[in-house]
Amino acid sequence: MKFLFFRYNDGVTMAGETSPLLRTASPDDAGEASALIYETMGTLGDFLFGQPGRGESIRVVAALFRQAGHLLSYEHSTLAEADGRIVGIVQAFPGADLWKATLGLMRAGIRCWGLRFALRLGWRGLPLAFEPVAGADEYYVQTLAVAPSFRNRGIGRALLENAQRQTVERGFPVCSLDVLLDNTDALRFYQREGFTIARKVVTRLRAAGVQYNGFYRMVKRLDALPADANIGPHS
Repeated sequence: MKFLFFRYNDGVTMAGETSPLLRTASPDDAGEASALIYETMGTLGDFLFGQPGRGESIRVVAALFRQAGHLLSYEHSTLAEADGRIVGIVQAFPGADLWKATLGLMRAGIRCWGLRFALRLGWRGLPLAFEPVAGADEYYVQTLAVAPSFRNRGIGRALLENAQRQTVERGFPVCSLDVLLDNTDALRFYQREGFTIARKVVTRLRAAGVQYNGFYRMVKRLDALPADANIGPHS
């Protein structure tokens, strides 16, 4: 089973003059990082985690973020800092590792809250298991989010370029990601950055109060670029 509820890339529109410091994440970053991750989840995360709202779901994400070996882990995260605070995050890893990372999330859930939590997470996420996964030749951007007060300053672009650089450095020909069907700002942003729609996916998940109807799979080929290329919209 896979879960595709952390991938919908919030607040990454164009432009701006802020030059963020990018660094790898650690477990100590869980507080600020989890709030950013939640911005890409919303009511879908509340449903899957079985939590009543934002604060409780962020607490769950923070605990999971501190754990190693799964798709929400600090291990896969690069953070953007500006004005002395964490203002953005990108989480990315090889597409071939998505299933392993998802199973790791279940194990992390057991460690944090026990078997009942993990089983509920698996059952509620079952419809998502039928949605297409990233290919083995792709480096997959699962999460990209920027704090609301720091949007439109180029931070999302810096994080995305970092993920593309990792794609090339690790020898993958394709960088891929997913965007919610109704997230038109993010869709336009990624198209400007050279990503194209590979597929439209309408979800089978039906849950009251969950604002999620599916996503666009987007890809960008990078195999013709050298590892030190200036990766951007005109590359």
